[in-house]
Amino acid sequence: MPGSNDDILRVLGRVEEGIHRLRADFQEEKQSARDSRSEIHKRLDRHAEDIAITGQIIAQQRDVTSNLKKTIEDDVMPTVEEVKHVKTLGKFTATVLFGLGLTAGGFAIWMSDTFVPVFRKWLRID
Repeated sequence: MPGSNDDILRVLGRVEEGIHRLRADFQEEKQSARDSRSEIHKRLDRHAEDIAITGQIIAQQRDVTSNLKKTIEDDVMPTVEEVKHVKTLGKFTATVLFGLGLTAGGFAIWMSDTFVPVFRKWLRID
């Protein structure tokens, strides 16, 4: 039986060594899983920061757009309306002056038949 106890002790030693190796492997796997989760959390934090920054940029763009819209409504549109009014007034004035010019020309032609003999008599031109 002395050989059988030695064999049993050797087998127990191998089992114990196997258990130590399994523990070491499990510890390595635990550490690897911990590192992996840590990396995933870091990535999620970076993505959360990126999303927050993107939200801030969108809010700034919305503010800029609203300010531009307000500026256009308050400053630019009244000026555009005034320019349209001045343009319409200018066209009306040009039309009136054109009409007056035609009238004055027609009147001058009509009156020339009357005034030419008067001027000739006054200037004594035959």
